[in-house]
Amino acid sequence: MSTLFSQEAGPQPPREVRSPIEIAALLKTLMQSRDPLIITFNDRLQTFQSFIVNLDADTGYLWIDEMIPREGDRYASQGEAFKVDAWHEGIHMRWTCPGAAQVMLEDAPAYTARIPEELIYHQKRGAFRASVRRTADLALELNHPERQRTLTSYLMDISATGCKVRVEGDLSKSLQPGEVFTPCYLHLPETGRLELAIEVRHAAFMETANETHVGVHFRQPSPLAQRQIDRFVNYLQREARRIEKEDLF
Repeated sequence: MSTLFSQEAGPQPPREVRSPIEIAALLKTLMQSRDPLIITFNDRLQTFQSFIVNLDADTGYLWIDEMIPREGDRYASQGEAFKVDAWHEGIHMRWTCPGAAQVMLEDAPAYTARIPEELIYHQKRGAFRASVRRTADLALELNHPERQRTLTSYLMDISATGCKVRVEGDLSKSLQPGEVFTPCYLHLPETGRLELAIEVRHAAFMETANETHVGVHFRQPSPLAQRQIDRFVNYLQREARRIEKEDLF
């Protein structure tokens, strides 16, 4: 039975995955979860987004959707090599593609390429990760010391060390990995407002929802703030286990 939570052994060094069965399983997870692929063409600075839309481990091919922005389609159609980065529940996966061919998949344009023979797998999270219901609308206010603007984001999941939030619109280019926002204010039920500093880890624009999903890390929260976050994560964990037990009957 799947669970909303998984307890991982902790951050691990990157490892090279060469087993075709394991690579296919990891790619299938990205496809089923609709996790965005961040694509970078060799010798080009701009990044593009796509998704895995089909996978055939028997023939050794995968298919990805058209790219966002659409300029990426031109580079792909020219057969340019690119690298792919993807994140799934705190795990960073990356691989290289020597080129892709444009095809039609179920009457829609797509690109097909060989399943990679090697994939880099990097587990970065070592804490419980709890999903947060979209209807909860728990806010994280982001303030930048050099920007005269406050961004209001909403929790998608949270762990003791960080969280993933959603922000309306496309902010994938203005939220850079490693950028620090402070002061930020996390609003939790019954706890009230917690002051934090956060560091951006990654950001991806989801065009269908017109929102940017941002992974952030809590930077040295105060002991009080850390206790409140831990309590909230533990509460969500208990609720998830209770719901799972009820689903058994």
